[in-house]
Amino acid sequence: MKLEEVFEQTHKLPTIPKVVQELIDSFSNDDIDIDTIAKKISLDQVITAKVLRLANSAHFGASRQIGSVQEAVVVLGFNTVRTLVVASGITGAFVATPGFDRKKFWRSSLQVATLAKWLAKPAKINGEVAFTAGMIHNIGEMLIHIVAPELAVKIDQFVENGADRVALEGNNIGFDYVMVGEELARRWNFPPAIQQALKYQNAPAAQEPSDKLTATLHLAKIIARQQANDASQEEIAAALPADSLAIAGLNPAELQEKLIEIDELSSGLEELIA
Repeated sequence: MKLEEVFEQTHKLPTIPKVVQELIDSFSNDDIDIDTIAKKISLDQVITAKVLRLANSAHFGASRQIGSVQEAVVVLGFNTVRTLVVASGITGAFVATPGFDRKKFWRSSLQVATLAKWLAKPAKINGEVAFTAGMIHNIGEMLIHIVAPELAVKIDQFVENGADRVALEGNNIGFDYVMVGEELARRWNFPPAIQQALKYQNAPAAQEPSDKLTATLHLAKIIARQQANDASQEEIAAALPADSLAIAGLNPAELQEKLIEIDELSSGLEELIA
């Protein structure tokens, strides 16, 4: 199968609401009319309900009950609301697929996204962009399940036993989840920085010029994988590659001290996958 064939199956591919597409476009556009965007979000009842439910959750600790998207923007800030809407639109775009654990997939994606946002602060990059990159870093994996479900299930089984997903997908399908994810991000008009972060997420040192967002995403994935294996903070710190830390501008010693915080991290978006 060729990569182009995946995207020729348009009847199977996910689509996102127009307002979510506009918000994705706004990541690279500082000149946006926030009031107009908020009104457009309000027209989508499903996304509005999700956003308000999340905005009023204990995680965000709003000082008062939030009753509209416009209020959410005032209380939580536009960047936070944008992240909630984009996350809602992306998770809602994918329907259940036989043999695919959707909740497990999004739970893992949210974990990487949360870690990427956490790392973004010391790396001095945009935390919302880092979160979004983490949210969709393995979106290609889900698309492969949609277009080649039986083969994808077999690959998952081998991966659970320690096999390399990229190598397996490349050998058996002809492309891998990274390539599919990068292409979907391009078709959904995500900013070039996010497209490139997805492309080089497993090898940030190969990217020229090197990029903090890519390195941050790479580190978030490693931490998430170590957490899944119940690694200690010392083991997590030892697993972080020096080249990615250097690219992200992170001090290894200072980061190791901060790792104590990761046990308390929560995205606050778990209801998206309920």
